[in-house]
Amino acid sequence: MCLYSVPVSLYCAKLRLLMRFKRLAWSELPPPGGYGSEAYTALVPAGSLPALKVGAHIIADSEAIAEYLEESVPLPPALPTDLMERAQVRALGRFHDTRLEPCVRALFSDIGQPHPRAEAFEQLHQRLQQLQKALALRPNIQFCLADCGLIVSLEWVTMMYKSWGLPHPFIGLVADYQQDMEQLPWVAAELGTYRPLLTQWIKTKTPSP
Repeated sequence: MCLYSVPVSLYCAKLRLLMRFKRLAWSELPPPGGYGSEAYTALVPAGSLPALKVGAHIIADSEAIAEYLEESVPLPPALPTDLMERAQVRALGRFHDTRLEPCVRALFSDIGQPHPRAEAFEQLHQRLQQLQKALALRPNIQFCLADCGLIVSLEWVTMMYKSWGLPHPFIGLVADYQQDMEQLPWVAAELGTYRPLLTQWIKTKTPSP
């Protein structure tokens, strides 16, 4: 299988985490013709990343790809067996994709500025407070689908706060969760390659002194 991606993309890193967890082999290519190009939108009409090529088929949208991988490669499982716990994992994943990540992304344009915009920063702070409560409902399993996006977004938040000279942003359950996740071998492997790329990307947005 082949993953169309760009190295620093949050959602591409999300999928790589799942693929590492499932011990899959894959190749990785940039979108043909570049992101949003006519050549790429001929394959993926929305032009979004990531996309996964499996044989003659292409699957777009990170959540659809994650569900496909979970169903086609069920071991090791990234969803619990209990139906209610599966629903809780999916709810946490939706919280990330529709609530937390958009607030993280809204601050991308503030990277390189002395301070983030107050309104956008406050919205992120509110989502992080909500995440504290959401994690209390996370099923007690080592790793699940929802973790893939959360781990990467929390890395973005950590690096953005650092770029603004702010203290580490997480406390309580969120801090414990991030620390526990980073101890997992497949998470450590992905962050080991992703963190330098993210650091370099942030440097390109930061004015030279």
